[in-house]
Amino acid sequence: MDSFDPAEILTAVAAGAELVLSVNRSNLDVARELGGSDTRVVVIPDFGEGLDTLDRSIETLERWNVRYLIDPVIEPIGFGFMPRSSVTPRSTAGTPTSAQLMGRGQHHELTSADSTGVNACCVAICEEVGVRAVLTTEVIPWARGAVREIDVARRLMHYAGTKS
Repeated sequence: MDSFDPAEILTAVAAGAELVLSVNRSNLDVARELGGSDTRVVVIPDFGEGLDTLDRSIETLERWNVRYLIDPVIEPIGFGFMPRSSVTPRSTAGTPTSAQLMGRGQHHELTSADSTGVNACCVAICEEVGVRAVLTTEVIPWARGAVREIDVARRLMHYAGTKS
């Protein structure tokens, strides 16, 4: 389910949606309804604000026992991509406390370049920093085939990581 509208989100969840894109403090209250369920939300920074707003939303989701993925809304390549590529909160022991999602559409759709290479590099970064969920689109003509490219890159990078 991809909406910020609480009524649409609850309707979709009632119909069986298992993943809600997205929540932040603009609509976070809807997530209270999902506490203890199998539905997972994707938490993003507050609109026009920094990554520190993720912490406040995550604390609330954890208090409500809501399952979530973190999407720092990674900027396009050349416009702040790397600083946001790994923001998974870590416990005091240094272990990840939650999973991160990387939205890939803005990278290959806004980077008019070799999509296979761009996708392979970004999936390699995901593998290295522990991102375990990738969301992509195929809207712009040069992005056709991105889902397949990312799946192949995911398999290659995972295999390469297990053999090193």
